[in-house]
Amino acid sequence: MQDTQYWLNEFWTGLSVLDLLGGSVLGTLLGLVLGILAWRWLHRRGWLQRRKRWHHWLLASYVVLLPLATAFFGLQLGFTAGAHRALFKQLDHFQPHLQTLVEGWSEGFTDSLDDPRMREALRSQGTVGDVADTIASAYLSEHPLPGLDRLGDGPLARGTGWVIGKVREGLLRGMVEDTLVDKAGTIGLEPKVVREALTMHVDELLHTRGVLRLVKAQINGMMPGVYFGLLLPLLIIALLVALEIWAAQRFGWTRQVASSTVVPAAGRQLRVPAEGS
Repeated sequence: MQDTQYWLNEFWTGLSVLDLLGGSVLGTLLGLVLGILAWRWLHRRGWLQRRKRWHHWLLASYVVLLPLATAFFGLQLGFTAGAHRALFKQLDHFQPHLQTLVEGWSEGFTDSLDDPRMREALRSQGTVGDVADTIASAYLSEHPLPGLDRLGDGPLARGTGWVIGKVREGLLRGMVEDTLVDKAGTIGLEPKVVREALTMHVDELLHTRGVLRLVKAQINGMMPGVYFGLLLPLLIIALLVALEIWAAQRFGWTRQVASSTVVPAAGRQLRVPAEGS
């Protein structure tokens, strides 16, 4: 227990500060640049001009508020992305230490199984999906379809029986996979984690490399929701700005810039010289 607590403390204290700082700085700069470009685009289109002076100067503060807002959200996104990268690097770094901790446990778990078929399956060199197909085939062989023996022993009967067996295996495999996905969803696991586990080799699944691969897949499946949650306030702010611009265009709050025309001075006439003079 003390060794586990020690490694946990070492894990969190060993996160790369460079990734955290690099992601934060890069996200802040990118957000700042995007905010400045957004303000210049709004200003050049004349969407920030208002008739009333207080309204006009309120929107003029966008030159400061908009870049600051985007820089702040860029800081959050950059820090989260940096933490995501640092966490994966730290998981890879600690993988050998984790394997040392669980190696004895995995061997004892395999030997403690009562079913010899399960022990053989866990020592298989195939993928988890292949093992599931083997177990499904054995189960279907022990529980044949009633009435199938009435087809006889001819080539047509054997071919029909083989096709029916393959269909039953496919249906059983699909039911098992759907059941695993549903059960995994009840405990918060992503469906693609289960499907990825079925493509892994059995020895890899029992190794910490496979476990960390599934952990990374679970984290990657959760990150889009995390990023969307961080971006949601910025999207709400952008929607409010767009609604204010639409209302200004709709109700005539914008200031119309009069086009400058040159009026000729009174009494001046354009004299055209006569032909031949």
